[in-house]
Amino acid sequence: MESTDIQNVEESIGKVIGVMCSRIVVNESHIITEIHILSDNQRSVKQIIRDVESLLMAKYNIKVDHKIISIAQIYEKGETPQSQRLQIGSVEYGSYNMQAKAKVTLECDGKTYEGKSEGIRSTSQINRLIAEATLDAIEIFLNYKVKFILEEIKLVSIAGREVVLLALYEMYEQREKLFVGKCIVESDINTAIIKAVLNSINRQIRVIP
Repeated sequence: MESTDIQNVEESIGKVIGVMCSRIVVNESHIITEIHILSDNQRSVKQIIRDVESLLMAKYNIKVDHKIISIAQIYEKGETPQSQRLQIGSVEYGSYNMQAKAKVTLECDGKTYEGKSEGIRSTSQINRLIAEATLDAIEIFLNYKVKFILEEIKLVSIAGREVVLLALYEMYEQREKLFVGKCIVESDINTAIIKAVLNSINRQIRVIP
């Protein structure tokens, strides 16, 4: 298996749900001898291994023994799903002349993470700045190992209620993943925007060393 082929296979494995990145080892005959995978803990190891085996067979006609697949999951000892969930701390928005600034503070395990965003002051930009400041705080929480890009944010009306709907991309290693978040606007639209962002990715967030 050539190096370019290995890279293609690694990229395909990276698209399996739960997989963050992978590394393939081959012998002198270019036969796969080891597959190392780093994943989050949203799925079991057995599920990921089965998916990887099926992917290799279906897409590349490569049959591998499950014993050569090793998986390390990002899941700290004693961690519960709630222990690494981010919560809303505060949100601030201000403007001066044509400039606007947003600051969002998120909290987790007694620590605070402050995100900021700046842009031109306009009605359409306000919501976007709040969302981008939230994503900035999340990136700080993740030590800038992951990049988030806000693709679109809008307010929609359904059943007589306003709902914040947004789409964003997560950029990690060479992988790009789309997330969609939503939140009903209760009394404060800024809080709803932050909740929509957290709704889209909070279940995926883990501490990345």
